[in-house]
Amino acid sequence: PIFKYELDRGDFDVVAVDNASASSSQQQRQQQEDSVIISNCVMHSDMRRKLVKPSYFPCTKAFDENCTEDAIYFHIAQPMVQNSVRGGVSTLLMFGQTGSGKSHTMAGIEERAVWGVFEELAACDNAYAVVAVQFVELSGKSCKDLLGDAGEDVILAEDTNGSVKLLNAESIVVRSANELVKAISKGKSRRATEATDVNGVSSRSHAVCQVQITRAGCERRGLLNLLDLAGSERRNDSMYHSSVRQKESTEINASLWALKECVRARVLATSRSTSKKSRNVVIPYRSSNLTRILRESFERDSARLGVIATVAPNATDTEHTIETLRFVSQLVGSEKSIREGESREVVPLVKERKKIELLPKSFTHKQLTSFLKRKKIDVQVPDKFDGKAVMKMSTSQMRVNLKVSASVSSDIFNALRKENDRVSKLHRAERISLAKARKGDYDDDE
Repeated sequence: PIFKYELDRGDFDVVAVDNASASSSQQQRQQQEDSVIISNCVMHSDMRRKLVKPSYFPCTKAFDENCTEDAIYFHIAQPMVQNSVRGGVSTLLMFGQTGSGKSHTMAGIEERAVWGVFEELAACDNAYAVVAVQFVELSGKSCKDLLGDAGEDVILAEDTNGSVKLLNAESIVVRSANELVKAISKGKSRRATEATDVNGVSSRSHAVCQVQITRAGCERRGLLNLLDLAGSERRNDSMYHSSVRQKESTEINASLWALKECVRARVLATSRSTSKKSRNVVIPYRSSNLTRILRESFERDSARLGVIATVAPNATDTEHTIETLRFVSQLVGSEKSIREGESREVVPLVKERKKIELLPKSFTHKQLTSFLKRKKIDVQVPDKFDGKAVMKMSTSQMRVNLKVSASVSSDIFNALRKENDRVSKLHRAERISLAKARKGDYDDDE
């Protein structure tokens, strides 16, 4: 949601959600997609008019600021938990701008997924299973264990069955949901964060939580991957970072690019096309440590992958919001479904106000003459002088330029200064009134 302090600084909400899938018919829900609508505020090429250009990003399910964590888990994560308990591979990726609520959303999903795993196991005919968890942190080319006290470097080793082992990473066998919650909390507390211009505790690494489920009677282990990806930032957000921070950003972008290539290759390999080109797709999972860990997610037939994008609703982050949604669309291969709406000119809604009087310096020659006449000052002002010119004159200059006596020049000088002070107070009171009105509108919205 957009926060009060953002509204107080003049920011506003530019993100809307179209829940087309919220139909009563299950068949219609499967055929329709939700959309996230971004109202991008831009300037016209004449640099005078303001335009609003809507962009529509299709997605399987969109959640607004009023949604609950239970709703997100039910629609996105619960089917993945069920797939993992049945021996499949499920991977959930959390991607978004630093400070957009990415880690908060993932924490809610992790908590519910933990209990979901043991509830699904209890409902199985053969409930006996071994549940183990590993938690590692990927930062650039390094991989560190987050559960072991030593925090050792982890070596990625490929097994003959197509899985990737995390050597030196502590594997904790858990017997209840509470034990799994404690293990995940322990790993999250050791994750590295850094202060950036956008967020004081920005995640500068990828956190990979792997829950392995080995059941008697299943040919292969079930695997649930929960990934909280490093917070993304625009180049302008990180341009003043140190060389170390800038190198981190480069490595983060490289790993995300490798992830996108692998997911797109997976989609192509599993497409309905039976062409030779589709059957012989090579998934480049060795491009980064992130994609190496997720090898089974790209190669196993039972693999399911979901991506959740978190975006900030405020106008100042519009550029980053669009970049986030465009990246996720490219990741899942739906970028061709993005469409741009027709630009509309912004017409400010101004409340009816009483006519504001002009300052003497803004008087035309006619207005100046009329003002002096109302003040009963007998003077013939030459046509070449307006309010701005006369306001710059001293009394002695008025005597020469306007050809008046010393007493008349003094009357003109004092009358104009007194009028200037009176109108200035009116202008100041009007500005204060408008500021209070805007603040009242924000409070009403809340």
